Amino acid sequence: MERKISLSDLRKAVDEAYAAVEPIKEGEINPRNLNAVAGQFGITVVLTDGTTISKGDTKVKAPMGSIIHLPLHSVLFSQLGVDKVVEKSGKCPCNRLAPKPKGLAFGAHGIRAFSAVEPTGDPESKWNLYENRMIDLMGSAPELADNVYEYLQKEAADTKTAETLKENGYQLYDDTDLALGLYLKALAMGASTEQLAMMGATVAADGVNPSTGKIVYDGELSQSLVGLMAAKGLHKMNTPWLVKAGIPAKSSFGGTVLGIIPGVMAVAAYAPELNSVGVSVKAARVIMELARRLDLSVFASARVKFVAD
Repeated sequence: MERKISLSDLRKAVDEAYAAVEPIKEGEINPRNLNAVAGQFGITVVLTDGTTISKGDTKVKAPMGSIIHLPLHSVLFSQLGVDKVVEKSGKCPCNRLAPKPKGLAFGAHGIRAFSAVEPTGDPESKWNLYENRMIDLMGSAPELADNVYEYLQKEAADTKTAETLKENGYQLYDDTDLALGLYLKALAMGASTEQLAMMGATVAADGVNPSTGKIVYDGELSQSLVGLMAAKGLHKMNTPWLVKAGIPAKSSFGGTVLGIIPGVMAVAAYAPELNSVGVSVKAARVIMELARRLDLSVFASARVKFVAD
C-alpha cells in the first residue's frame, strides 16, 4: 500500500507545525551550550531525493551531543559489522561486560564506541575517519565550538570521568584518555538543522547522500542505524516518543532533535531550551506536530511517497 503526499502539503504542514509551536516559552538552556541564543527555533525536512524545506533558524550550528552516535556507529558498523559492534558494546549475552559506573557526567557507551574505532592507539586517524564520515553524511563540514570543547574537557576533569571509568573496570578497547578526548570533541561539533537533516536523509536513502550523490556506506547498514536510534533515542521522554511521534530520533544537549523515516525523509529541528530530561521542548514538539499533521509513522502499513504538485 502506498500513500502519496504532495510537496505543497508538506510545505504547508511544516509552516503550520512551526507556527503552532513557535509561541511556546518553556525549558532551560543547558550550561554546556555556551553559544546558544534564547528563542531561536528552526526546522528542516530533507527527502531522499534531496528536496529540502526549511523554516526559521536553520543555519544555526549547535553542539551535536548524542546525535554523534549516528555517524560514529556508521563507522563502527562499516569497520566491524553490526554483530561485532553489539558484542563489543556489552549489550550481547555473549559478552557481559562490567556495567557502566553510576553518576557519570558523560555517556560511557559513547566513550566505549570511540575506543572501538580502528586503528587502536591512533587518535588522529580515528578522528579523521569520524570527521570525514560526518562530512560525507552531511555534504558539508560541521564546526568545532572551541569554548564548548574546553568546557566539556574541564567538566570531565573536575568530575574525574577518566579515573572513574578506570577504577570501576569499565572495559574500553583503547586508552581511556584517548577515547574520552575524542568523545568530548565530537560532542562539541556544531551542526545546523540543514546539515543534520541532510545527514538523516543520507541514512534514509540507504547511505547515498541526496545532495552529493556519494555512496557513504553500505546501504544495508541503514536499518541497523535507524534501529539504534529507535532503541536508544528519546526514551526518557515522559510521553513515549515512538508511540506519540512514530519517528526514530536522537537529541542533543545543544537543542537539536533528528528524526528519520527510512526510504522517505529526515527532519531536524532546533531550539536551545530543554525540558527536565534534556530534550529540546520545541524541537521535539514540532516534529510530533509535523508527524501528526501528515500522519507519518514508521509503524504505519502504508508507505509514504512525496510527489510534485
